[in-house]
Amino acid sequence: MDGKTKGYYYISLFLLFFITYGYFFQGGGWNQNSRICLTRAILHQHTFVIDEYKEDSKNPYFEFVNTGDWSYYRGHYCTNKAPGLSFMAVVPFGIAEYLLGHVFPSDVEKQVHISAYVSTLCIIVLCSALLCLLLFFFCNHFMRLDEKNCLILTVFFGFGTLAFSYSTIFYAHMPAAFFSFLSFVLVMHIKHDDPQRKNLIALISGFSISTAVLLEPSTLIMLGCIGFYLISFKEGRRCLPFYLLGCIPPGVVQGIYNTVCFGGPLSSSYDFANEAVMFRGIDGKILGLPHPKNVIKILFLPNRGLFVSSPILLMALPGSVLFFKKRDWISEAIIFTSVSVLFLLFIISYYAWYHAATPGPRYLLPAFPFIFLLTVFVLDRFPKMFMAVGALSILINFIITLVGNEIPHDIENPLTDFILKNLLAGKVSVNPVPFSNFENYPTETLSDINKWTPNFNSFNLGEIIFPHSLASILPLICFWIIWGALFWRFFLKKEYKDGNTVV
Repeated sequence: MDGKTKGYYYISLFLLFFITYGYFFQGGGWNQNSRICLTRAILHQHTFVIDEYKEDSKNPYFEFVNTGDWSYYRGHYCTNKAPGLSFMAVVPFGIAEYLLGHVFPSDVEKQVHISAYVSTLCIIVLCSALLCLLLFFFCNHFMRLDEKNCLILTVFFGFGTLAFSYSTIFYAHMPAAFFSFLSFVLVMHIKHDDPQRKNLIALISGFSISTAVLLEPSTLIMLGCIGFYLISFKEGRRCLPFYLLGCIPPGVVQGIYNTVCFGGPLSSSYDFANEAVMFRGIDGKILGLPHPKNVIKILFLPNRGLFVSSPILLMALPGSVLFFKKRDWISEAIIFTSVSVLFLLFIISYYAWYHAATPGPRYLLPAFPFIFLLTVFVLDRFPKMFMAVGALSILINFIITLVGNEIPHDIENPLTDFILKNLLAGKVSVNPVPFSNFENYPTETLSDINKWTPNFNSFNLGEIIFPHSLASILPLICFWIIWGALFWRFFLKKEYKDGNTVV
């Protein structure tokens, strides 16, 4: 495949993931609303304080009705989330809100809602689609897998894990996963390709991983692991100072934000977070020692089980054994395993790791690319099993994305008690929570899942034609058919005619 053809190949893959992810929007919720409040505060009040976006509730339990994810310091409210995603949303949200202000001048709710969708497209969907391309590139360029297997792996990652549904919602997990993995790919480039500007690449790698930390603090684990990986080879050791130098700018931004909002560069929003939702275990701490039984819960049990919501990742268990048997890939096997295990242990050390509106363990998402890469040799060794589990994974994550990602945390089995139940009832885009103007939504209706009624706070684009109907998925299916036919004609057919089944 020549360079021009490969370029079109990547463009076609990008369109597949970008259009599919962008077809869905999961709407509002405490996490999303808290981040949007900060974006709006920066745009309109030129401050990090979100006091102006506090919407009162008749229910005395809530300080905010629109979000419980706040921190309170010296008489002011701030988001308790890392600020990176809110910062990134300032430009797309601001442009969209300005334009929509001329289209819907008196409808603030609609302005905020659509602006949040545009921000999701420009950040979450874009980063997720690029992450899938990075995964394809990594498998093809570094691991020398043929395009056919790379395509299978990429599709199973992009559509067969929680990456699918979280690519359609204004959370920071997928952008953090993209920047973390980009940092590692750049370091791999230094090791395997002998580029001319190694120091510049290391600088960008450091900036990328530090940006991931600005989005999700848990990715500090990747920052350390990638640093150790650099130390493992000669050129990496020479480039390490530049890697660390690249980490500084996002770190300075985080320090300034912490100082302005919470009194010091090392202060944390979690130190002042809403105690009603920030579960603190022993001695008021939110972190403790990881308990072995929680490993079983986060991997295998229906409530938040990783292998329940993303069965394809189960292949990482035999895959890690196969990986370590490849002598040329020992260093990479160590970093993939280290990131996976350390991230898992860190997440379950959080006392309320299970306490989230999600069908699976969303806190693990930034590590998903590293976990998934442990599966690559299983495809070649056990292809039928891999394909079967992958197909099941795509089905599960497709219906999660179709029905809804915001699932009350007290539902014991999200897949059967919420996703499947609503699917069988013909319901799609189930999430009544808006981003603003909560006076239009009675509190008791939002708090009682049995009273949820259809609206467009979350949606898929097919609902423009088929509102609140399973038929809304038909336009996306048509796109997949057209994309598949064109992909076959321009990339696959010629190779098969030539007797070359590499692609």
